[in-house]
Amino acid sequence: MKSCIERVPISIGGVILGITAMGNLLYDYMSYSREICGTIAVLLCILVVLKLIYYPHYFKEDLNNPILASVIATFSMALMLISNYVCPYIGLEISYCIWISAILLHIFFLLNYIYKYVLHFKLESYTAGSFVVFAGVQMIAITAPTFHQELIGSIAFWFSFICVVCVFITVCYRYLKIPVAGPVKPIIGVYGAPFSLCAVGYLSSVSPVNTLFAVSMYIITKILYIMILYKFITYIKHPMYPTYAAYTFPIVINAVTTLKLMKYLTGIGANASLMEVELIIEIAISIILVAYVLIYFLIAIFEIKGREMII
Repeated sequence: MKSCIERVPISIGGVILGITAMGNLLYDYMSYSREICGTIAVLLCILVVLKLIYYPHYFKEDLNNPILASVIATFSMALMLISNYVCPYIGLEISYCIWISAILLHIFFLLNYIYKYVLHFKLESYTAGSFVVFAGVQMIAITAPTFHQELIGSIAFWFSFICVVCVFITVCYRYLKIPVAGPVKPIIGVYGAPFSLCAVGYLSSVSPVNTLFAVSMYIITKILYIMILYKFITYIKHPMYPTYAAYTFPIVINAVTTLKLMKYLTGIGANASLMEVELIIEIAISIILVAYVLIYFLIAIFEIKGREMII
């Protein structure tokens, strides 16, 4: 069993986050989706915690890797969402403690990344994965309403939004100037997450809402969404790498963006009927891709016979 735990890649945090977000996405259609997705997410979280206990040196190494030092923040993001999940079962106070702990953990990841890869800047250290630690602050804005902390959520939104814009320019410049290696290519899927997170964070915690601003972010997310889906199709025949976790949460949060904006537009009396069709398509794509990536992670961790994942 310990050998299985040792094979758990830190990028599984992205899968955990994607599954957790899926529970919220499906809730309007399946009332028990949070229980199912939450259970799977917690079980995967246990694997990560066990790896931290038995093999702490791997986490120290991950914090010194420019890609993993940002991607590791998916774990703290997932904990923020899970704190919302468990609130009805364990009470507001305990859930709030989990939420604050997750925020503090995320701040640690953020400060580690800023110190090592912003203050000691090297363009080649930046990939689409660099978005995670900065855009991940939006999870504070997304989950804040559960604890009636919209002010904190609003501050988190604006801080994260400014960071995302700056990192977006940097990462785009890096991709234009410096090509990425084969195992790193699938991480381009993270491009689908930053502005989607910003849109959901904005609609969750900022008031009053500027409709033009919200729709503008939505349009940007859909352009990036189409791009990363095209890239996934071109990569699908390549070996399976842990970086394929980039095709879980970013795909789900795109659908959540559609859902959030659709509800907002309907609430102000706008016609959003076409978005309902779009949402159904995006939900289907989310389920397929999350299941696809999860299966191969489980194959790699438990050495199940099947298509090999290169860890």
